[in-house]
Amino acid sequence: VIQVVERIRALLPRLRATLPSDVNLRVVTDRTQTIRASVDDVQFELTLAVALVVMVMFLFLRSIPATIIPSLSVPVSLIGTFAVMYLAGFSLDNLSLMALTVASGFVVDDAIVMIENISRHIERGKRPLEAALEGPGEIAFTIVS
Repeated sequence: VIQVVERIRALLPRLRATLPSDVNLRVVTDRTQTIRASVDDVQFELTLAVALVVMVMFLFLRSIPATIIPSLSVPVSLIGTFAVMYLAGFSLDNLSLMALTVASGFVVDDAIVMIENISRHIERGKRPLEAALEGPGEIAFTIVS
């Protein structure tokens, strides 16, 4: 919507020049400012949600490595999602940003479940590499579903 309005605004002077002098062409309503503000608000909320999730994870897990992995999973998944949306021709609107906010919660939850399962294997005496290979296999179906 914003790009369309910007293109129309760019064409208005040429269009006005072609109209007779007794015809007045003016913009009656422009919702792009409210749309931009709304998108900015959702982007801020998404950033705030990610920051709060990282802080809460650190407070509960009390482990920097266990906090870093889920913290990195959110930006990586968001970048991947934005890339796919761009390639598929989807626009960035409020609905897609709100859906990304909700989905980022699922990504963090799945990453925490994965880390906890790997940690459980390590506590039972397995080597970290072995735990990292076996742990995800046990919960992969649950995470994917």
